[in-house]
Amino acid sequence: MWHARKVTKSRRVIRDRRRRGTIKLLGVELDSALSMDGHVFNVVHGCNYHTRAVRHIRPLLDLDTAKMLAQGIVAARLDYCNSLMCGMSNRNFKRLQVTQSALARAVCSAPWSTSTTVPRRSLHWLPVRRRVDYKLALITFKARRTGCPVYIA
Repeated sequence: MWHARKVTKSRRVIRDRRRRGTIKLLGVELDSALSMDGHVFNVVHGCNYHTRAVRHIRPLLDLDTAKMLAQGIVAARLDYCNSLMCGMSNRNFKRLQVTQSALARAVCSAPWSTSTTVPRRSLHWLPVRRRVDYKLALITFKARRTGCPVYIA
């Protein structure tokens, strides 16, 4: 019976997405205005889940293992298709930055009252907006340097 409710709920969610005019392509939710609101919501939701999990198991991990785990979360969630985020609203960048900062605090066991600059620097992470700019610059450099499309290089 529980499974039937879950299926019904997921169908309802799919219908709601169609009404809003969104499409999910390669894990990125796009709407007609290309605002990236739906994609950012999904990324923040997934990252918060993993941040809570890291926070629970952090006392059992040494710092190097926690860093490796967090890097996997950042690479898989925050950095996935982030070149599409160029020109995104400040509100969405702030939501992603708060998520990255929470993960940095969880990994470094920093209190919530401290600035997130120190934990991010110790993890060698750029802020989210700078990560997007860096990725675009790297793609442009590789394309100009090699003279072929990025997916071939």
